[in-house]
Parts: sequence; C-alpha cells; structure tokens
Amino acid sequence: MPVTATDSKGRFQVEIEMKFAIKSIVAAAAFVAAGAASAALVTIDANDPSSGFIMEGSGALTFSENLRNALNVGSVTAEAFGGATSSITGGPGAYTNITVGAPITSLEYDDATNQVTKVFTAGGARQVAGNVPGVSGGGWVEVGNLEVNLVTNEIFGTIVGQSTAGASVNYYGKLFTIGAVTGDTTFQEGTALTSLSTLALDSAAFTQISNALALQFLGSVSLQAASADFGSIASSITVTAVPEPSTYALMGLGLVGLALARRRAAK
Repeated sequence: MPVTATDSKGRFQVEIEMKFAIKSIVAAAAFVAAGAASAALVTIDANDPSSGFIMEGSGALTFSENLRNALNVGSVTAEAFGGATSSITGGPGAYTNITVGAPITSLEYDDATNQVTKVFTAGGARQVAGNVPGVSGGGWVEVGNLEVNLVTNEIFGTIVGQSTAGASVNYYGKLFTIGAVTGDTTFQEGTALTSLSTLALDSAAFTQISNALALQFLGSVSLQAASADFGSIASSITVTAVPEPSTYALMGLGLVGLALARRRAAK
C-alpha cells in the first residue's frame, strides 16, 4: 500500500516511485524468463553438416589394473565390437593393457552456456569367458553404446550377452558413476580433450555382467574388486564450422575473377 505523507504532493511522488519500482521488478523478471526460455539443448550428430558444424571424435576406455586382473583370473578374451577398435597388450591370462576406442555418434550442449551435457558413442568392449571351475561357467558379454551425462556424472549404456547355460542378458541402464572429469567440457570449434576417471561400476550392471558370464565365487570376487575403479575414458572431439552459403558464393566469385584475370594476362 502507498506510503502516506503530510504533504499531498510528496505522497503522490512516493506512490509514483513505488509503482515504478514494481514495474521495474516485473520487467526484470520477464527479461530473465525470456532469457531462460531462449536457452535450448542442441544435438550435433557426427559428420552431419546440417547443424552448421561437422563433429567427429572417439572415446577410449582403458581398463584398470584390477579389471585386467579379473579377466586374467578366468583367462577371459577381450575384444571390441560394433565399430569400436581395440589396442591390447598381452593375451588371455596375461593382459598388461586393454584399451577400447568407440566412435562418438553425437553430442548435446546447452546453447546458452556452451556446456556439453551429453556425449553418445557406438560399440564397445566384448568379453568371452570359458568354463573355468570356481571362476566362470562360460559365456559372452558386450558393454557399450554409451550415453555419457556430464551434468550428473553418470554413464548409461547397454549390456548384452549370454551364458553357456543359456541365460541371456539384454539390459539398458546406468553402467558407471564418474569419479572425476578433467579437460574441456565446452562446445567450441577445434579439438576438445576430456578425461573421465575412476569409473565405478553400478550394482545393477555388475549383476548383468555376472549373469552373462555365469561368474562363480572367484570370478565374482575379482570383478567386485574392480567395481570401484573399472577404468578411465579419454575422449577427443573435433568441431569444425560449416561455411555459410554466402561464403561459398564469395569464394566462387573470387575464383571466377582470378580466372578472368589470368585469361586477360595471357592475351
């Protein structure tokens, strides 16, 4: 309610100032709301110039030492699937390095802050276990097709597999919690390098992998030991802006002019 004053002129002035202040607050709130409404999440697909950018990259998962040890206990074979590639040192029972690189298919970013919110990959790592008493009843499992959420620091994806006894697994859900994110997490032209470390295996994902490989006591204990640190992911994403049509037109005119100049010089 307006502030009253003895002088009617003064009271009128106070009423105007209060009304002006209220209008200013309303206008400011409307401006903030309009700014929030204009922000949007934008998806960029790999090698698709329709967005105005060309994006390409890959994410490489390097298995932790504990995970390699778990595979070595059961002489499990490790390889890549679905378009991913592998860099492996040693063999079943004697691995010293396992890295699986998967192509990045798309990413999502906030166009108000340019913060990358999600990154998607295709393919992943495949493990094949034999029948090793006390370790595994045998089977195969594929873990991949990742959805990396950089807002919640979680990784979702698929787990598909089948035990030798016939138990099948077809799962999509949370795979890992990311312990730390370092490097570039903004959408920009050029190459961004990012590291996701200390990937903790989710309990539901643990169960799916265990079922697919029919893990027994030693196999289950070994995988459990690797669950707190499954490994780390190093990603490299390169973004290039697609020239505007007017730029191509100017380039074309420039080439035409250059050709005419050469023709005149030759006469």
